[in-house]
Amino acid sequence: MPYTDHYERDIYGIIGFWVENNYDHGRFFDREISHHEMELARANQHMIQRLGTIYEKTRLKTEDPGKLIHEAQHATHEFQCLLTHTLDKALRCEVIISTPQALLDHMIREAEETVSVFKLLQSGNRVSPADATIHENYFWLRQMADHLSFISHYLDTSNYELHDQVRAMTKKFENLFLQANALRTMIRHPRKEILPVLNQFNLMVIKETKALEAFKLELDDLIKQCAAVTTSPPDLLEHVAREAHHLWRNLEDKVIL
Repeated sequence: MPYTDHYERDIYGIIGFWVENNYDHGRFFDREISHHEMELARANQHMIQRLGTIYEKTRLKTEDPGKLIHEAQHATHEFQCLLTHTLDKALRCEVIISTPQALLDHMIREAEETVSVFKLLQSGNRVSPADATIHENYFWLRQMADHLSFISHYLDTSNYELHDQVRAMTKKFENLFLQANALRTMIRHPRKEILPVLNQFNLMVIKETKALEAFKLELDDLIKQCAAVTTSPPDLLEHVAREAHHLWRNLEDKVIL
């Protein structure tokens, strides 16, 4: 099934996209906190409720955008701090959770990116198309490769064909991320135009990310039908498909949103 890009790219829609991402992360994390970690569970539940309330405000579109960005920025920063503290404890084996450390780091990076996007919105500055696509590739291609690793983490080992597909796509997106990093340093400031080599890379990423989005949605259907043996949350694949859609659309529009 195709993913429906249901949010408008107005100020409320942009805020809503990022807040929903962090809200989802909180919900997914909630499933993996041990019942022994009551304080952590309560703190995370508080963040889920807070981010959920802000997300609902973006859907209603009645609150002042400047005030909403400020509220969303502070809530996201607090969530980022909670995840960072948890990751530090996890690396010291001082907390009982089933979330991989790499997944905590992944969520922290998205929280940091959220705050950066909100700061960009507050400043009113514009990013050049070349800078925008280089940034989006560098940030999101790592997240896409992560998604595939986490899908593999949740898939049961009995899914041999699915694991083969995931491994092949993981290698592809790891290579794309390495190429994005190379272009980021090769094409130096000031980036006044999208050079042919960058344009060709963007087209390649758009093509592969659309294919990845389709794969995620196909697997999402299987999971929701209980037709794939997995421990994945029912809506995890829809979440990561939404982010894949966001990447290729941003590259087509040559923007950071």
